[in-house]
Amino acid sequence: MVNYSKSDFFTIKKVINGGYGLSSLKAGKTVLVKYALPGETVCTMPLEQKKRLEYAQVTETIESHPRRITAPCSYYTKCGGCDLQHADYVFQCTIKQQIIADLLFRQPSMILKELSADIPLTISAPLQFGYRQRIRLKIINGGRFGFNKFHSHDVIAINKCLLAPPIINDCLSALPESGEYLSLAPILEELEILHNPYTESLNLLLHLNRRPRAADQKNAACLGKKIKTLSGVFFSGNGFSMQGPFGHHNRSASRRMSTILQADRPLTLSWEVGGFCQVNMKQNERLVELVLRFSALAPSDRVLDLYSGMGNFALPVALRAAHVHGIENQGSAIRSACFNSSQNNIANTTFEKSDVIESCKRLINRKATFDVIICDPPRQGMPALAPLLGLLTK
Repeated sequence: MVNYSKSDFFTIKKVINGGYGLSSLKAGKTVLVKYALPGETVCTMPLEQKKRLEYAQVTETIESHPRRITAPCSYYTKCGGCDLQHADYVFQCTIKQQIIADLLFRQPSMILKELSADIPLTISAPLQFGYRQRIRLKIINGGRFGFNKFHSHDVIAINKCLLAPPIINDCLSALPESGEYLSLAPILEELEILHNPYTESLNLLLHLNRRPRAADQKNAACLGKKIKTLSGVFFSGNGFSMQGPFGHHNRSASRRMSTILQADRPLTLSWEVGGFCQVNMKQNERLVELVLRFSALAPSDRVLDLYSGMGNFALPVALRAAHVHGIENQGSAIRSACFNSSQNNIANTTFEKSDVIESCKRLINRKATFDVIICDPPRQGMPALAPLLGLLTK
């Protein structure tokens, strides 16, 4: 049992990674409070207890931060997708800056501690809402769909998401009205709606709990034709290769999606349905600009791009450098990176499908070195890779 009651209140010291307000019990145990802001005094209810810390959620604010707002999303605090909608957007950027500074300060490295004092303000995104290129939803009874609750496998059903653009939300509204979708719902585990910026159309990727049958393919084809924004419906699941597109509307049947990236010249970047791309396209352009600025590339530079994906950084960098070598372990991403180099007439790139750490070790054994290294690792980071990077630089 947690050792405080629903009526207990806490003063929030700061907001830490994950969007938690940090406080503590009198006994010294840490309490992480959802939906709290720095300096606030809040009433809470307990959510979860662990050995050294406890989780709680705000039920009432006794003393509010001046930048607190009413969250615009009606699902906020129910769905586990967003952390900071109770703060205005400018203050959200400030909080993220402070979180990064705090994470660096708590590292054992003195260099990182010193860097923590000079973290620039978070670069705000052009759009606060409606920016996501794709959303992925869990399927629950009756074909309803939604997101997991915070720290739970329970699903909160939704009919729209403020982070998705109108074209995706319109599709969400149309799905439950389709008999074909309702026929497919019992075999669905998840669905993804993917926005293709180049054609302003959608792809629907349905994750099945068994292999599809002829009737399922027929339903998918009818569904794809019924919802006019869909260029195709695809099936994915364990034990079978991706199937589709079904039901495309006189468009060339393709598994590729594309966007135009504004770099030194416009670049067409394509990726496969189900493959990875940056979810916020407009913010991605700012990210690429930042990478180019930090790289300070010279025409003679050789660049190593780790976790290179579809070439999101490699291609704009290749316009300024002598050569870019990308390493990525996902086959679809490597296929897309090679395709993107070809379709943009960029010849000074090579892409290697390999485990990044093992490939870096091979490069070190060959005494290969690079002028610039770009890393865009997955969420778990790259602790095993970091010690190798110094051996790869000139």
